[in-house]
Amino acid sequence: MKKKKRQHILTKTQIISAIVLVLIMVVVNIVAHLRPRGEEIIEDEEIEDVSYALQTTRLFAFDPNTADSLTLLELGLRPWQIKNMMKYRAKGGRYRQPDDFRKLYGMTDSAFAALKPYIRIDSTAWIARRDSLRQLRHERDSLRHVADSLRRDSIYSSRGYIVKRDTIIELNSADTTTLQYIRGIGIYTAKAIIYYRNQLGGYVSPQQIREIKQLQDYKVNFDSIVPRLRAESDSVARLRVNYIGVERLQRHPYLSFTQAKAIYELRRNKFYLKSIDELRSLPCLTEEDIKRLEPYLSFEK
Repeated sequence: MKKKKRQHILTKTQIISAIVLVLIMVVVNIVAHLRPRGEEIIEDEEIEDVSYALQTTRLFAFDPNTADSLTLLELGLRPWQIKNMMKYRAKGGRYRQPDDFRKLYGMTDSAFAALKPYIRIDSTAWIARRDSLRQLRHERDSLRHVADSLRRDSIYSSRGYIVKRDTIIELNSADTTTLQYIRGIGIYTAKAIIYYRNQLGGYVSPQQIREIKQLQDYKVNFDSIVPRLRAESDSVARLRVNYIGVERLQRHPYLSFTQAKAIYELRRNKFYLKSIDELRSLPCLTEEDIKRLEPYLSFEK
């Protein structure tokens, strides 16, 4: 007799269990290897990109609290890093010491080590700003008190208009109401004087109101107004040439874009400028330009 062959047959339950086990192993393998590897590649590419940019850039001194986007681009930072910095500063954020700059997203140890020697942070700026704000509030309250006294003495309550007086007004602390106590100055002229004062950073001479284009077109009688004004130049806000960029420089009425860029390039090439005498080497600046700019520029290191 022939022997019957022994047959090994899996049950239906065993077949289903085997299939499920294989599927689980495939899913685990995909989750474990696919996504993390992609994230590591992207992060490495970003870091290599930043490090390469810094290696190919000539570095120079900068203040991360005041540097503009053009300056940061020239230092080798990427646009997305600069965008994050600007948002941080716009919300009141401040870098109080060089090591704080290391926290910038995408900043590697090697990139920070290259930039750190060039970081110049004015640690007293926020204190000075706080004190100046307190002083401004005090001056504002004092001026309001003076203005109220003048208003009581000089305005006819029944008619509601200001009586002009032959008085001397300080340009850098007066508001539009105070300026109108001078004969020849109305609300339009007063607003133009205040607006130009803000652009300049303050007046160093009453003669500067003759430069206001709106008042020239309005044919204001400067000869009768100027003698009634005085300017205390100690309160003038100066531009810190060694820390600001082209955008901030060109906003001053005495500087064009070409002149602002020339000053910026000169400062960058020399690392920092010591005095206004160094600007005399620039062909785009005349001696008259330098004389006008001198009260408004600061060359502190």
